[in-house]
Amino acid sequence: MPDVHLTTICDVAEVVIHNVPDSPGIAADIFGALGARGYNVELVISSPGKHNRANIAFALREKDVDAAIQLLNDMKSTLQFDDISSRSDIAILTVSWHMLSGQPGSGGRLFSALSKAGINIEAISTSLSSISCVVKVSQIDEAATALRAEFGID
Repeated sequence: MPDVHLTTICDVAEVVIHNVPDSPGIAADIFGALGARGYNVELVISSPGKHNRANIAFALREKDVDAAIQLLNDMKSTLQFDDISSRSDIAILTVSWHMLSGQPGSGGRLFSALSKAGINIEAISTSLSSISCVVKVSQIDEAATALRAEFGID
């Protein structure tokens, strides 16, 4: 097994922009505005809705949530979304290693380890070298312990 790393981030919150147009430029407008204000977005998940609409969820530092929501609400006429919601009871857990994508079954191992520990995965994001999961912050220690055991992380 390659050198596996585990990272946890606990001081984050999830923001969901509901029913935003599913069209070119919307994500650029949202994340360009957030970045211009210095907000670091940790994770982005977009899910299609109906009638060319989508929900865009992202995580950022808990301390930035209220100001970020205000910024997005100020852009509501441009972005044409229905509503914004947020919650702060989450944490992000990321397992990474070089060439993760070349290791068949890695995701299954990770998801099984969390399942056996009784951890529900609320959102998943993957890349060529990492798998990130959103879990309840109250379960982050148990989740980290399960993944350390599964992947032999010290």
